[in-house]
Amino acid sequence: MTPGASAQSTSDIKGFAPVSVSSANYQENSWEVVSQSVHAANSLNPPPRELKPLTAPKYFIFLQGEIFPADLNYEQVCGFLTSALAKKNYLNAADSKGVVREPTKVSLMLRVNFGVSLWRLPTVRTEHITWDEGLVGKPHDSRSLTHLGGDIVWNNRAGGNDDALDAGAKNESAKGLFGGSAGSSGGAPTPPSFTYADSSPTTYESTREFNLIVVDAFDYAELKSKGKLAKALWTTFVAAPVERGQKFSDVLSTMLRSAAPYWGETTTGLQVFNDARAEVHIGEAVEVKEPPTAPK
Repeated sequence: MTPGASAQSTSDIKGFAPVSVSSANYQENSWEVVSQSVHAANSLNPPPRELKPLTAPKYFIFLQGEIFPADLNYEQVCGFLTSALAKKNYLNAADSKGVVREPTKVSLMLRVNFGVSLWRLPTVRTEHITWDEGLVGKPHDSRSLTHLGGDIVWNNRAGGNDDALDAGAKNESAKGLFGGSAGSSGGAPTPPSFTYADSSPTTYESTREFNLIVVDAFDYAELKSKGKLAKALWTTFVAAPVERGQKFSDVLSTMLRSAAPYWGETTTGLQVFNDARAEVHIGEAVEVKEPPTAPK
């Protein structure tokens, strides 16, 4: 595909460990606009996007989110992120010792999720984004459940056993043709299991190992007052399929470099890079500062 070409389906996106970015600003856009934007046609090697720093800095404090296996710890990843976010004028309010000298300046809490995890479609969520919701949301619709010793959410983004899920969906659709609940009621087919499997090493729309870093932004005052009911302001989801023998630290700089223009923005479709912008430079120098922690 030529630069900027659309890929109508993520199954069209192939390449050697491409980096992808998906981002949504929930504060500035309606849910309808966010959903349409996130699920729009994907773009492979889009034209370079201008890095537009905020007109006025926004100060934040990091909070720990979901942590998956990685050869970097939370404090080290926050050090990488501090430098990356500063390019957009998001500034860490904590100093090198984790002390917030001017707490009145803090307006954002950034929840950091990272590591290597099995995943399917590395896009941001487009519904029910509150503090008590993680990368995979809680069940809000009975049609999204499967009963395997309890209610488990099937999330198309997170994926699962692709062969089993595909067979289950076809089975449920067939039942509907003969008066079963799935077809006759118009409900969505229910997957039969939630077992992960890495079924394809070269295409998206298959569950496989990804290097992930996801930043969720929350309003500091709202989070203090509403707690788990506070709503996310924006989320940026950066990912790269894991290559054999590759470490999380090998690709993090590349992922953050690709994400630079998109922090706090809304992307149109999945932005996928497998050109020079996604090249991994082993040993690339990145300043890792002391742990930036929230005040007690």
